[in-house]
Amino acid sequence: MHVGTPAKVAEKKVAGIAIPVIDVAVEHFTYQGNPLGRLELHASQFEQDILLDHLRLTNPDGVLLVNGKWGVSPAQTHAVVNLTLNDIGKVLDRSGYPNSVKNGSGTLSCDFVWAGSPAEFALPNLDGHLKLKMAKGQFLKLDPGAGKLLSVMSLQALPKRIALDFTDVFSQGFEFDSINGVAQIRQGVLTTSDFKINGSAAQVTLSGQVDLNRETQSLRVKVLPTIGDSVSLLALAAVSPAVGAGVFLANKIFRDPLDKLVSFEYNVTGSWVDPKVEKVGQVKASLKIHPLSESRRTCPPQAPHSPV
Repeated sequence: MHVGTPAKVAEKKVAGIAIPVIDVAVEHFTYQGNPLGRLELHASQFEQDILLDHLRLTNPDGVLLVNGKWGVSPAQTHAVVNLTLNDIGKVLDRSGYPNSVKNGSGTLSCDFVWAGSPAEFALPNLDGHLKLKMAKGQFLKLDPGAGKLLSVMSLQALPKRIALDFTDVFSQGFEFDSINGVAQIRQGVLTTSDFKINGSAAQVTLSGQVDLNRETQSLRVKVLPTIGDSVSLLALAAVSPAVGAGVFLANKIFRDPLDKLVSFEYNVTGSWVDPKVEKVGQVKASLKIHPLSESRRTCPPQAPHSPV
């Protein structure tokens, strides 16, 4: 670890406890053998509170910014975390989770509160909320539990536990165009009602709970497979080229109705390492051909032109 500027430490007593006021910059910060980049830390005191004015961790792949407050009476820590990701895969590599995500960019914003000092952080006491936005990446093949919460998000447990009703797009690594979700955290249990993962092969919505401390889940997963142009044409052109072309044009005119014909729903419960997957629903939509309106049916035929 190379220290870029010397640390400035001044001790002050808060409620009889010696609290250091710190101003530190570390040019090359390493944690558990992982190079994380440049670290800047400044903490100060205001009355009975210790303030984390900022903790900034910067590298070419992303920026982590944390600020917050440690209240001594009552003892409580409040932390606001903002993570900007230029390359999600490389950030995870630096964090000890190599080969879990390829590419991707996005932001993660969190607001956490727990009882006690920063050193007394414990998941069962954690409250708060988070917001996640990601774009243009791919989940790589993960062993369940190895990537912890990533293994839940990647949905690779689905094809491993049941015979899916659609093309297996998860086991080899799901490519996503966007991931958007918000969640509340209460005593270490994360709850979400609208967590969406959109990709070229499928659209996925997750709702339910994830216990961060016990590493268990109780989720409803809705999968809407995307039927592309090639599927429409190849499948139907085999029956009739005219039918295939007609369906293709109708699909484009009516904004891809074939993509909404079938969706599948699953309950995913149990541990992150050994999840239980149960199919609970399949929704099929029907395409209705509306008859001609009454006015059009009763409209008299045009008389033929008289010969000249």
